[in-house]
Amino acid sequence: MAEQRVPRALATAAAAKIPKMARANLSATVRAKDEGKKVAYSFIVVGQDEIMRAMDIVPAWGESFSGISAAKRDAEKYLQRAEADNFSRSLCTYATCNIGFDMWREELGGAMPPDAPWGGIGRPDMILGTAQQLCDPRYKWPQATRHYLRDVPVFIGGMYYPAWDPKIDHKTQEEYYVKYNTAELHRCVEFCEKHTGKKMDWDRLASVVDLTDRTWNLFVETYELRKTIPCPMDTGDAMNTMVPMAFMLGTQESYDFFLALNAELKEKIAAKQGVVENEKYRLLWGAGLPSWFALSDFQYFNDKGAVFPVETTYRCYEPVYNLDLPKTSDPLEHIAWRWVRFWTHWYDKARKRPGSTPAVERLIDYIEDYKCNGVVFHSAFSCRSWHAGILLQAEILKKVYPEIPVLIMEGDIVDISSYNEADTHNRIDAFIETLEAYKQKQR
Repeated sequence: MAEQRVPRALATAAAAKIPKMARANLSATVRAKDEGKKVAYSFIVVGQDEIMRAMDIVPAWGESFSGISAAKRDAEKYLQRAEADNFSRSLCTYATCNIGFDMWREELGGAMPPDAPWGGIGRPDMILGTAQQLCDPRYKWPQATRHYLRDVPVFIGGMYYPAWDPKIDHKTQEEYYVKYNTAELHRCVEFCEKHTGKKMDWDRLASVVDLTDRTWNLFVETYELRKTIPCPMDTGDAMNTMVPMAFMLGTQESYDFFLALNAELKEKIAAKQGVVENEKYRLLWGAGLPSWFALSDFQYFNDKGAVFPVETTYRCYEPVYNLDLPKTSDPLEHIAWRWVRFWTHWYDKARKRPGSTPAVERLIDYIEDYKCNGVVFHSAFSCRSWHAGILLQAEILKKVYPEIPVLIMEGDIVDISSYNEADTHNRIDAFIETLEAYKQKQR
């Protein structure tokens, strides 16, 4: 069992605003029907954000609700309901938490289950999603949800990019993928038009896409301020500040959030104010979704003088001006090019290092750019597609940096039953000792 929960101290004022923003996102889904708006269940990094925003569809993010339930240590009641209907605990617990909630609501005739975290999530009018390489339940989660919400129409398109193959130049394939993804996005628009009774305003969509591009740029420029020593914001805060990107993309509120965060970090840098008073170790969060019920573990690292100036998690963006996107008058084709060019961004570099992979090249970039002297991964047992390559990444990384300390933590994103705080802290303590020995050796 977990020990008594200790809230994590946030380093930035911006991160402290996130709970209010996340709660407002959930509330918007609950009151949408009274405002005459349609609600769509959607999924993180889906590629359809701008379509929903341009058509005034209120997105209801399953991962957000499950993560909030986990952070409040209130997910077990939903996991148990899903488990009682033969959904294994080894399945994605974002999905099973959300499905368990939907099952309960349908049993109540559509009424909100009692004591739902932050008022619960609104019942959808439609489900929008994309199958892709990022996440394996993208087909099955909507299908399973539809089993309980029989009247809710589902659209699952495809958003793919060339698979990594060191022997193949992906640029010879990318136009095919862009064409396919663009067609799928147009099909999504047609589906939304049918079920909202509204026509797409293409000028408005172009404006939303432009706002998203500018937010991508600002997001990365802001996060790169964290290269500064001492680090003004670490991954513990970034697990909160991902909300305006992951769940509010294409909104002015998201752009304004990062504008404010950018200004705050510059003030901290000018005042030489770091996350920890005496910064000893700079760590890369190499991969893995966090245990939402144990974000205080980042504080534990901080208390040992360790900070995380950079992470790959929830950083699914590069400045658009670095992606060299072909010009097009179709905003959906622009989205498709941006998607393909981002996910293949490290392919060329990986091809130049025999035995490497794009994911490892990204880690190497971050280790060098952010002056990291250790890497931490988190392997969540219920998330296979994104966590499956962690051991391979660590192994390849060791060939480039034979002595760099690497810690692979194990747990889950939502299911707290596998977590033991004392054991986790003991592993962190041992890792810190290894880090100190590594630093001594480097001097």
